Amino acid sequence: MHPTLPYQPQQPPHSEWHTFNGHAYHIRRWGKPDAPLLVMLHGWMDCADTFQFVADHLAGDWQIVAPDWRGFGHSAWNNGSYYSPDYLADLDALLQHYSPHRAANLVGHSMGAMVAGLYAGIRPHRVARLARVDRLGLA
Repeated sequence: MHPTLPYQPQQPPHSEWHTFNGHAYHIRRWGKPDAPLLVMLHGWMDCADTFQFVADHLAGDWQIVAPDWRGFGHSAWNNGSYYSPDYLADLDALLQHYSPHRAANLVGHSMGAMVAGLYAGIRPHRVARLARVDRLGLA
């Protein structure tokens, strides 16, 4: 019997830190900075690292940006409660940073799908394409 080896990423990410709306955000990035942008938004009780397996297959063709939402992964926690409008405002700030002059491609999973769907309805000119996987709620 062979020992199980830990998964070795084919496309290792690098981390970036930004402040969006006064909140410290951790961002994972894969791929070439000049490739088309793909923003991946994780779900509840998850983090940006979830997309490593996807990045291993897509990062050759895409620049993938995945934030740890506030209170998840390596991003700072809130002092108080968490509200959906905060996530919408944070996504807007993130897109202003990474894609200020172009609509972005968004992929959201679970809670990330809900935020992405609401954002696309509120700011449709900022979203080029939208994929929602296993969304929550009525959005």
